Amino acid sequence: MERATAPRAPGERSGLRLCGRNPASSQQKGINLNVYYVASAELFDLLPDAERERIFPANLGDQALGITGFTLPTMYRWIRSERGRSMTLHPFKRGHFLGSGQAHMVLAEGELDGEANSRRLWNT
Repeated sequence: MERATAPRAPGERSGLRLCGRNPASSQQKGINLNVYYVASAELFDLLPDAERERIFPANLGDQALGITGFTLPTMYRWIRSERGRSMTLHPFKRGHFLGSGQAHMVLAEGELDGEANSRRLWNT
């Protein structure tokens, strides 16, 4: 039996982690963000319904967009609006799988590098 001490951070040992609210770059632009890192949907699924809702409230899926190294269908569970899905950054975004080579060039080809993320997310 696990001893109850301090409350756990959202997502600790759950497969889904809330990384932060309002990172500095978003605060500068007046944008309110919740940033999640999904390590394991399988671990998340093992949690009771109330715990899953506490960590990732269902309504956030309607407001979310994603950045992933996988294809878009892997994000459908978390990103539920058409707008969010169209804005999600993923390797197949340009209609083909990325080539091989130096990591920074592959990321740039897929528009998954920092500069492309910034342009896409902040419309700059």
